[in-house]
Amino acid sequence: MYEDLYKAWKAEKTSLETQTLPSDFYQRTEIYVNSLVQESSSTDEHTPKGRLILKEKEVANRLLRELKETRVRKLLALTRDGKTINEADLTEEERKLVNDFDKSLQTFSNALSAETKPPTAEERTELSVVRFLQDIPEIVGTDLRIYGPYKKEDVGSLPNQNARALVKQGVAKEIEVRSIVEFAKK
Repeated sequence: MYEDLYKAWKAEKTSLETQTLPSDFYQRTEIYVNSLVQESSSTDEHTPKGRLILKEKEVANRLLRELKETRVRKLLALTRDGKTINEADLTEEERKLVNDFDKSLQTFSNALSAETKPPTAEERTELSVVRFLQDIPEIVGTDLRIYGPYKKEDVGSLPNQNARALVKQGVAKEIEVRSIVEFAKK
């Protein structure tokens, strides 16, 4: 099994594309590494055989870790770029990983597009035009935008709720604005 692991590691490190691996590759490799662990625990580490087994276990673990990291990096890049991945070249674990990548990227993409879409008619804030009767610092509107600061006699547009509250407090006076269409009719 060591030779198979080494060949897979070398092929992956020397190629830009993911290499074909049997679907049970990681399962077989895990069995192999576990057998090394068992063998090393039952062998004296001070003997030549014991030292060889420990070294083989160490190298096998490093090769396996680097192989997995390299393949995950390549698969993530392919998924991110929307390129086709031949699932027949992947292990069972990698197929699940790619499927999870796809789902996560789709969810993320949907969330981004929902945030960047223009507001619908219901989401748009109706504004009122007011003339300020005194200085006003910045305020946060009901639409969570910052308005102001305003000086006495400034004219500004605010969300209806904010404008009504300022008029009620005597800080502003609402200005009736006719639409251009109405003005043109006269």
